[in-house]
Amino acid sequence: MKRYVLPALILAVLSSSEAWAHTGHGAATGFMSGFAHPFSGLDHVLAMTAVGLWAGSLGRKAIIGLPASFLGAMVLGFWTALMGSGVPMIEVGITASVLGLGLAVLLNLQPPLILAAGACGIFGLFHGYAHRAEIAPALSAVDYGAGFLLAGVLLLGCGVVLEGAVRRVPAISRIFGSGVALAGVALFFV
Repeated sequence: MKRYVLPALILAVLSSSEAWAHTGHGAATGFMSGFAHPFSGLDHVLAMTAVGLWAGSLGRKAIIGLPASFLGAMVLGFWTALMGSGVPMIEVGITASVLGLGLAVLLNLQPPLILAAGACGIFGLFHGYAHRAEIAPALSAVDYGAGFLLAGVLLLGCGVVLEGAVRRVPAISRIFGSGVALAGVALFFV
């Protein structure tokens, strides 16, 4: 099972048609659109996988805490957007999440769980808000939201499993972190 995680992750990244998953390229149509959305952009794939990878490196409580914080904040960001509230600089926040999470993995940051979960929550807020940009006005937000949450769980889980697979060779984790951080820098210029 573990030997298939890295190739699957690479395939997911390479199959992303655009760097940004929230470009407004067509209205979402339901659960499947919500599920596909996080996989359609490099920013979401890298950020969510990095959260899982970082969580795995921080230990047992973080494996639940960081993904839960990210997902909970994603729901809050999505709901905030549905209510019509504005969150400034969404694209900058998402790009900062890719850069920040990549650096956390690269540098093997080991902050207290509350700080790591807080950072993941802030980043998740931006990602959730961006998911709302794809929904057609008459679409059920519940169906779409359930789809993107399930995809988020899968991406976060891929990161945790990836960390477990590379634990014996920490350099691999750092290489992934440096790649995510470099992608974050590049996304600032896209």
